[in-house]
Amino acid sequence: MRVKQVVVTIVALASVVACGGGGAAAGAPEDASIEDFCAAQDWLVVEGMARAGANFSRPSAEELAQLLRDWAREFVRVGTPENMSSEARVGFERFVDRADDLEASDVEGGSLNWVYGNWENDEEKAFAHFMTNTCGA
Repeated sequence: MRVKQVVVTIVALASVVACGGGGAAAGAPEDASIEDFCAAQDWLVVEGMARAGANFSRPSAEELAQLLRDWAREFVRVGTPENMSSEARVGFERFVDRADDLEASDVEGGSLNWVYGNWENDEEKAFAHFMTNTCGA
């Protein structure tokens, strides 16, 4: 049961963050393979489970914020595939920059408490659709 709780927490927060440029993400490569890009998407759950350890303990707000910041950095390291539209790339950059700036107070209680920005812009939707259509989730 604890495994399920940890996975649900990680996936729920990832889905909210992924709906999210220009800072650190602007320098991310634009020639990633689809395989590497999708592995970067999956990194969050794989790494989150590894950090939860054998006890599958629920991460603290700080641990969860750090996990999401590290995920953003993994996306910057890998970059985006060449076939990503410029609109989706802007959404990618916004997502990475917002995730990279997360604080523990932003994830307290298991939800993201964004204090700025509109997550329903076309760019964020384009990035979310690209990830879903390319990687399947």
